[in-house]
Amino acid sequence: MSLSVIYEAVVVGFKECFKAGIVWLIFSAYIVANGKRISIMPFYYGILCVFLISAASFFLPREFVNREYLSNFISTSFAVIFLASGAALFHASGANPEAKGGLGGIAVFLFTILFFSPDAVGSVLFLKELSLMKEAEVMTYVSALAGVFLAAGLALVIRKASNPAWLGSFFTLPQLLLFLAIVKLLSGGIKGIAEISLIPAVQRGFMKFSHDFIHQTLVILMVPDHLLLSTTVWDFIGIFFGPNLASIVSLLALLFFPFMFIYYSLLKPAPEPEAGRGPERRKIKYLLLSDRRRKALPVVFFVCIIVTTWFMQRGEPVTKLYNPKPKPVVEEQGAVMIPLDDPTMNLRDGALHKFALTHQGEEIRIMIIRKPDNALSVCLDACEICPPDGYGQSGEHVICIYCITPIPISALGEPGGCNPIPLSASVDSKFVRIELGEILKKWEYVKSGKSKEGIK
Repeated sequence: MSLSVIYEAVVVGFKECFKAGIVWLIFSAYIVANGKRISIMPFYYGILCVFLISAASFFLPREFVNREYLSNFISTSFAVIFLASGAALFHASGANPEAKGGLGGIAVFLFTILFFSPDAVGSVLFLKELSLMKEAEVMTYVSALAGVFLAAGLALVIRKASNPAWLGSFFTLPQLLLFLAIVKLLSGGIKGIAEISLIPAVQRGFMKFSHDFIHQTLVILMVPDHLLLSTTVWDFIGIFFGPNLASIVSLLALLFFPFMFIYYSLLKPAPEPEAGRGPERRKIKYLLLSDRRRKALPVVFFVCIIVTTWFMQRGEPVTKLYNPKPKPVVEEQGAVMIPLDDPTMNLRDGALHKFALTHQGEEIRIMIIRKPDNALSVCLDACEICPPDGYGQSGEHVICIYCITPIPISALGEPGGCNPIPLSASVDSKFVRIELGEILKKWEYVKSGKSKEGIK
């Protein structure tokens, strides 16, 4: 068994246990400082349920769990927790900023399961695959347990050295929820060291959403064959989808509510007390401002962490994408026949395959790739709304070369947005068959510009 496998198993075990330990540390400090000790038992019950769910997932067949869906569930759980923190921060920055709020027992129980179970199941399945791949099942799990014990020991040492009452004084519900979201963001993922955080996935999601929203808005508001929609205008629009600007815009969207809360806490004047004399009123204002600033410190700290890690984990530039040279194909009896397997390629190997059909002097590119459900996706190597620069592959995504928008391979074949234009095709035991009429109909759409109605 190689040292790299041992190291990766240790990291996975350490990550999951330390995540649970640090959440337990902050949550217990929060309930001590806010007098909500009754909430600790639902948290422990939630942890027990997470353990049972993870143990049950160990015995599931590999094909029973779709890794793409599980990864999406992890991202969704982060989104739910982050949106909850945003709502709480917005409430704390609004008309009733000093209102007290908290989580009931059922909410604590459900949040615990939502927070931990997707990552825990993903880590269990990853360790299972790692042990089978390296044919070292026992050592993989022993290494993971070593990471668990190491993280548990470190969490207990930190707990002994900390003062829960003092630590909890920095946290109310908004800070607690934001803390959970940050922990999820920095320690999510189900691919071990290869995906130690959710930041790349969140970046891709924000970029795709912003790209599709702006593009679809332009398609709705402007007639496709209008003179204004010239190549120069499309090039100008392309600036907005460059990797640098798109990453910054998505980061600002992510930090909108934390910035709002920081502004309220540090810059907005405190209200005048309604009772008391001059010195007493000044003391009340001072205590109120001091409490605001203390509660703002965790949010400022979390913002610094997000900004730092956001730019440390940038996605690969388009020049590093896998972009194979198209192989020539010809039309025979009104159809293009592409073999599933020959000495030079295998369409079911998970890699992107491209083909070039020359028709009346024009080159029409076709792309084929296997989806996570093992179905083949057959599309034009062109986007519905971008100039037809084509796509490259990066891991489990294809990337639009023009605007750098990532599209999950599982979503290929679906119309709309920046997805490749799907082609109807039949697949038998030997060939992928695409009717020439289908190819030309979709290619005419690309040549004639983008319509409001979209591809049918």
